[in-house]
Amino acid sequence: MGMKNENQMTDLKELNAIVSDIITADCHDTQLKAGQRLLAYTVRKDIDRELAELAENIAMLMIQKEGRDLHLEFMDKNLQKTSNQLHQAKHDPLTGLPNRGLFHETLDAVFEKAQRKGGKLALLLLDLDKFKPVNDTHGHDAGDELLSQVGERIKSETGDAGISARLGGDEFVVLLPDLKEEEEAFTTARKILLSLKKPFDLTSATVFINSSIGISFLEKTTKGPRSLLKQADLAMYEAKKAGRGRYVVHTEKK
Repeated sequence: MGMKNENQMTDLKELNAIVSDIITADCHDTQLKAGQRLLAYTVRKDIDRELAELAENIAMLMIQKEGRDLHLEFMDKNLQKTSNQLHQAKHDPLTGLPNRGLFHETLDAVFEKAQRKGGKLALLLLDLDKFKPVNDTHGHDAGDELLSQVGERIKSETGDAGISARLGGDEFVVLLPDLKEEEEAFTTARKILLSLKKPFDLTSATVFINSSIGISFLEKTTKGPRSLLKQADLAMYEAKKAGRGRYVVHTEKK
C-alpha cells in the first residue's frame, strides 16, 4: 500500500505540473505541448484509474475552453467585419458622412418623431458654388479633396445638434431636430456659409468657393419627409437665383 500511495503522489504531482504548464504557458506552442503531455497522461496504463479520469476531465475542460475562446474569436472577427461592411454601405467613402440611403432612413425616423411629438424640425439643403471650376482646373483629385474638407467643415459647424450627410456630387444636407426656435436653423446656415467662404488649402492649390442653402421647416401642411426635402431644394435654387452665397427659407406660395 505504501508503494502504491507513493506512486499516486508522484503521478498527482506530475499531473499538477502538466496543468500548471498549460495555465502558465506564455505562447500557444508551449500550451499545445503541455496539452499533448496531458492527453498522453490520460492513456498511460500505469496511472491510477481515478487520476486518469481526473486528467481526462481536465483535458475535456481545456479543450472546451479553447474551443469557446476560438469560437468567440471568430465571432468577434465576423461581427467586426459585418459592422465595417454596414458602415461602408451607409456612409460616403469620401467624407465619412452618412450617404443618401442612410440620410433618408434618418429623415423618415426624425420626421415621424417630430410629427408625433409636435416638435420643430428644419432641413438645410446645401449646394456648392464654383465647385466645377476646381474640378476642371485642378483635376478630380483636388475636387475630391475639396469635398472631403467641405464635409468636415459642415459637420463641425453643425455640431451635435444636427445630422449632416452627403447626398452625392457637391450636394450636402443637414437635419436639425428638436429645434426650440427657427432662428437656430438660420444661425447654423450662416455659420456654414461663413466657414465655406474661407480658403481651402488643397495639395495642388488654395481655392475659394461659395455655397447656396435652402431651408425648409416642418409645418402642419408638410405632407411627408420627401416633401420637406423638395421644399428645401426649391429654396436652394431660389438662393442661387438671388446671387448665391446665401440661404433662402421656403415659403408656401399662396
